[in-house]
Amino acid sequence: MNNESNPGRSGQRIPNGMLQDNAPRNMWWIAAKGDEVSDQPLAKWLHNTPIVLYRLTDGTPVALDDRCPHRWAPLSEGVVKDDNIVCPYHGMEFGADGQCRKVPTQKIMPQNVCVRSYPVRESGAFLWIWMGDPESITEDPVDMSYTSDPGWSVVTGYYEVEANWVMIRENVLDLTHIAFLHANTFKQNDWVNPPEAYLEGDTVVYKQAFAAAPLSPLFCAGMGLPEDKPVERVQEGRMPSLAVSFSDWNVHDPAPEEGRRSDFLMRGCHIVTPSVEGKTHYYWAAAFDVPDIPDEVAKKTKASIIAAFDEDKALLEKMQSQISCDPRGMDYPEITLGADSAGVKVRQILNKKLAAEGRNL
Repeated sequence: MNNESNPGRSGQRIPNGMLQDNAPRNMWWIAAKGDEVSDQPLAKWLHNTPIVLYRLTDGTPVALDDRCPHRWAPLSEGVVKDDNIVCPYHGMEFGADGQCRKVPTQKIMPQNVCVRSYPVRESGAFLWIWMGDPESITEDPVDMSYTSDPGWSVVTGYYEVEANWVMIRENVLDLTHIAFLHANTFKQNDWVNPPEAYLEGDTVVYKQAFAAAPLSPLFCAGMGLPEDKPVERVQEGRMPSLAVSFSDWNVHDPAPEEGRRSDFLMRGCHIVTPSVEGKTHYYWAAAFDVPDIPDEVAKKTKASIIAAFDEDKALLEKMQSQISCDPRGMDYPEITLGADSAGVKVRQILNKKLAAEGRNL
């Protein structure tokens, strides 16, 4: 229910449900990085559900409920044998479709013994999962092929953040906090007048050009640029899914050194997937359209990004903890500023998707 029609319900004009299960199920979410998943069982909590991931001998990924239907042991504590996952408790075997293939203690196979199997697809470096109604799949996951393209150099990282996923999603689309929370890390202080975000279908978009100024030290090394050199840039952000958003840094060096290129792209990527209540899997990637950047540059870039994102993590976790413990909960005034247009659109899309599933905040 939109709070504009019921202002006494909450302090939020458009609720985001951060103190409840507020994630749509009928959409693709990222379950893991592809290189996390092997022929050994991997346990993950996704959307308050225990999931086990593994690969078949041909490399096909599998996702099943991580709970044997016999006595509920975690299947992830077992092994993969001949493409079946074997329960560690009594040796029952389940195939990629979730159907029981073997009960070692009896010859007669019990009828209808299975665990739920989830649709999974890979795109680039990431593995996606659909945890809603499989009959509702009408779209492919977001194209992430660039993350495994040899023409790009990609630096990635992961956090488990003790905050609701929608807080992280709003944070990474909020440009105005960068000059304040990240004053000593990003050092990109010209975002105090952000662009108005708009919608292309259900994709949130913003775009803004900046006059020549030194580039954030987080990304200079990846482009081979000195930290004090003025460069022009066009920032373009896109959120094609509640699960992932991109921040493109289109950089133009107006005075390149002889033999050096003048145009670069760094694509920041922010991925969120709900874990257990109040926790989120957060994957990030910084991809440069420069092949084979040196290892020392990749390490420096990763360390700089982590230093900045640690600042986000620390504050968001304190916000979540305070709001969760405050008996007023969501019944507290929330002011929305003109610079929050992207976050407002996130909430509008979220409420639209939940309504389509018969759920309301």
